[in-house]
Amino acid sequence: MSLFLKKRKAMVVAFLLAMTFCNVLLPLQLVSKLRNGYQDFTIFYTGARLLRTGQASNLYDLGTQYRMQQSFTNVPTRLGPLPFNHPPFEAFFFIPLTFLTYWPAYLLWTTLNLMMVAVSVVLLRRHFSVFAGVSPLVMGLGTTAFFPVAIGVVQGQDILFMLLLFVLAMICLDQGKDATAGALLGAGLFRPQLAVPLVLLFAVRRWRVLVGFMPVALALGGLSVALVGWRGPFDYVHFVLHLEGTDSRAFGPGAVPNLRGLVSQVPGLNPAGTAAHVLIFLASAVVFFLAMRRLREGEGSNFFASNFFAPNFFGSSFFASNFFASSLAIVTTLLISFHSLVYDFSLLLPLLLFLISRTGDPISKADGNETRNIGAAVILLAFLLLLTPIYVFLLMVTDRFFWFSVILLGFYFWLLLSPEGDGRDRTTVSVGV
Repeated sequence: MSLFLKKRKAMVVAFLLAMTFCNVLLPLQLVSKLRNGYQDFTIFYTGARLLRTGQASNLYDLGTQYRMQQSFTNVPTRLGPLPFNHPPFEAFFFIPLTFLTYWPAYLLWTTLNLMMVAVSVVLLRRHFSVFAGVSPLVMGLGTTAFFPVAIGVVQGQDILFMLLLFVLAMICLDQGKDATAGALLGAGLFRPQLAVPLVLLFAVRRWRVLVGFMPVALALGGLSVALVGWRGPFDYVHFVLHLEGTDSRAFGPGAVPNLRGLVSQVPGLNPAGTAAHVLIFLASAVVFFLAMRRLREGEGSNFFASNFFAPNFFGSSFFASNFFASSLAIVTTLLISFHSLVYDFSLLLPLLLFLISRTGDPISKADGNETRNIGAAVILLAFLLLLTPIYVFLLMVTDRFFWFSVILLGFYFWLLLSPEGDGRDRTTVSVGV
């Protein structure tokens, strides 16, 4: 390895260490607030306690939620509840944690979240040959340096379980177990705004995904009805839409890093008006159907083996590994998702780890032919996605997190427009050892 490449690897590791340090500081500064129930884990604990205490019929009543939260949290500035805005069945699976008091329950859930992240990274490294030669240090630091993963752990969110399901589904698709992949994504219906678009995009090329998805979806729907009655699912939908329309700071367009957030900020456009809704729908439809067409046309060919990704990374074409299809599907899903927050970006971890683990000159030569590796623009996108200070600035200083949708769009067009590969070996440099 040349001195230049050694220095570049050292710079990557140093940057990841710096971002990891920033992310570790966050929970250390918030311990007292976490003990008192400021974090999002409160909503799951609330929903589970309501089910356990026989108050399922009031699961989506804000007053009932607030009274329950006052019994185990101490947040003087909170004048209302952190709303439990997830499907009824999810609260059921958190009931075992309610046999512990709030703080121990949160610590146990945090431990489980950390384990799920670790398992996801290990599975990626073991299954996809692109990661086989990558240093575990780089994989680990790439994960801890990613702010959405860190904030997901601190908040006690469920998105890290969704990440594990997504990684398992990727692996099942790569092994031809399409129905199993669909069942895994069906288990992710606690995030319906993410699970449904993902299933539809995967089903474009593997229709048997729906065979696994539908029974799980019906089972979870049946569980919800059993828990809260026939009106429960309708109450859930009404409750979520009501929150989206009333809590503009937490759920409004300025807080969501997707097409909804970006379109709603067009000057002169009323975010709550009909014109904004129509533009959001049209933009989302175009993004979704372009991705769907790309995935469908790539089936059975090397269409996805772009000049950015070489076949020798995987031992087969980039598309054949399903890594490209999964990356395009998750970026598309995050863009069109009506409701999306910072920790939802955790689902970008597989793609981000790939970009971290591979660096190369913008132009390299293989067999006497010029070929392109990961370009500077994509490296810049990955850098911005990892830059913790920009998250803090947009989230806590300016309240303009919708700007991150521009980064998502950059990844989307890069994946969408990557040219067809020519099947030749290409050269790249790994930061792994």
